[in-house]
Amino acid sequence: MSADVVIVGGGIAGCATAYYLGQHGLQALIVERDGIGAHASGLAYGGVNPLSGAGIPGPMHPLAQKAFALHATLGRELDVGYRRRATVQVAFTAEETQELATQVRWMNTQAGFQAQLLRAEQVRDIDARLSPDIVAALVLQGTAEVDAALLTQALATASGAQIRKAEATGLVRDGDRVCGVRAGGETIACAFVVLAQGPWLGDVRLLGKRIDVAPLKGEILRLKASGAPVEQSIGWAGNYLTTKPDGLLWAGTTEQEAGFDAVPSAAAKRTILHRVRRMLPGLSGLEVQRHTACLRPMAADGLALLGAAANAANVYVAAGGGRKGILYAPAMGEIIASLMVGGETDIDIAPYALGRFGW
Repeated sequence: MSADVVIVGGGIAGCATAYYLGQHGLQALIVERDGIGAHASGLAYGGVNPLSGAGIPGPMHPLAQKAFALHATLGRELDVGYRRRATVQVAFTAEETQELATQVRWMNTQAGFQAQLLRAEQVRDIDARLSPDIVAALVLQGTAEVDAALLTQALATASGAQIRKAEATGLVRDGDRVCGVRAGGETIACAFVVLAQGPWLGDVRLLGKRIDVAPLKGEILRLKASGAPVEQSIGWAGNYLTTKPDGLLWAGTTEQEAGFDAVPSAAAKRTILHRVRRMLPGLSGLEVQRHTACLRPMAADGLALLGAAANAANVYVAAGGGRKGILYAPAMGEIIASLMVGGETDIDIAPYALGRFGW
């Protein structure tokens, strides 16, 4: 087998890379052990908010802005469940309220977004089922969401990439370049390689070094609830809940350093249900329909891993999206494709360079 580019990893970062490579006329082959979107990319909530998360405001903000614009374009081009929805963050304490006030000031400097801080007496106008203990809420207009599983599969399909279900076990080198990927007992010849294995990137040594990226376990419940849907994405202290197009209330998420354990836990289920009831005690008839766990790729410093490897002239890495991987993936894929074709990008990717980890 052969291809212009072999992409190791069939999550959303790898599939987005294949899609944008296809836009440049390059044929990709995705090597994926378990299936397209089989892990976090197929299970994620799919929030698309470029104004929150680790490194925002800060070094991740330019990547988030670029990604947000690309999501809007993909929403027009592909059937991926893209829709604009307001995001609501609630506060139960004066300290949390002060943090929201700081965020509002910054958010209102960002074009295309409008943020407002509501007082306690205004909060229940959002949804009468919200807790009376909430003392303030930040309402952000302009954010969006997608169906993460649909988006991942649509990117892979639209890319025209070949799919090889196998585990990549090594790279074949020719001097300072890689000329093939060993997978499934054969060597796939190629001109370029993209490593996009998510958290498993830190568990392999395809180039003789280990990248400092590790799995962060997160769990989500899909709940059946009585009454009207929750129209906004409502969050608190890293947790969220909303009614998705499937009619279920999606609620999460936990954070746990548990290695590669992706088995849903009873403790996480209890934690998520407690937080749901803390935010919206007026919800009734809650029944767990599905409980999933996934592993997000987290670099040691919380920033993306994006760009060329120093010790192989034609190898690139796209990983480290953490809890915001669905948001960042289109920008990661477009940047890798641009680097391959023209050697330039339209944003500074120095903060995400692999050199900080000796790559």
